[in-house]
Amino acid sequence: MADEPTSPARPRLLAIHGLGATAAVWDGLVDQLGDRWNVVAPDLPGHGSAPWTGDYTVGSLAAAMSGHVETGERVVVVGHSLGGAVGVALASGFFRPEVVAVVAVGVKVVWTDDDVVGMARVAERGVRWFGAAHEARERALRQGGLIGLVDDLTGGVVEEDGRWRVAQDPATFAQRPLDMAGLMAAARCPVILGAGDGDAMVGAADLAMHTDEPRIATGRGHNVHVEDPAWVAGLLAEAVERADAAGAADRQ
Repeated sequence: MADEPTSPARPRLLAIHGLGATAAVWDGLVDQLGDRWNVVAPDLPGHGSAPWTGDYTVGSLAAAMSGHVETGERVVVVGHSLGGAVGVALASGFFRPEVVAVVAVGVKVVWTDDDVVGMARVAERGVRWFGAAHEARERALRQGGLIGLVDDLTGGVVEEDGRWRVAQDPATFAQRPLDMAGLMAAARCPVILGAGDGDAMVGAADLAMHTDEPRIATGRGHNVHVEDPAWVAGLLAEAVERADAAGAADRQ
């Protein structure tokens, strides 16, 4: 995805998609923001056009995402699901950019043993090949939870010798429970956590364990950034206001 024209009044926006998606899920938000932001939206390792690395921990993904911006560059991060967790990790200041605010939506913060086992089983199934492109595209949409939300996931499938597969590395599913409390404690900038009120993976009560004011979008599901990019754009505007206020307080 090409960068939007740079606005000198805004820091760069780093958009990080979730598990099973590609950078294409941010198209609606980019359209909503127009030329007010300088946007970079890379594919996470193991997804889309990005290489398969075999290491898909939140820390490793954060290091990879930080490579898409300059050292010391002021950045606002917006992330969804796994990408939201990566964004909060970047807020620690341990990585390349100077993250000034984070908006993280749809981040699963409560895990059960069954969740961990189920994810590991999906990872162990390995690559599945399809004889037709549309079959692979449907699987890509299903893995990203995007059925009924978009018609196709750009970059979501790969063709090899007349066969098709999902571009995502199955090993990316082997995620572990997230230490959200630790990530939030390490954050050195404002972090806004949100979700759709119909998100089966995370609810307001879950987020309330980590923030005083969880933001909840009415009538939206897990992929709230696709369903309602204007709502996410509003959270970004709030995040910038909070970052500016924090910066002003630091200068006093």
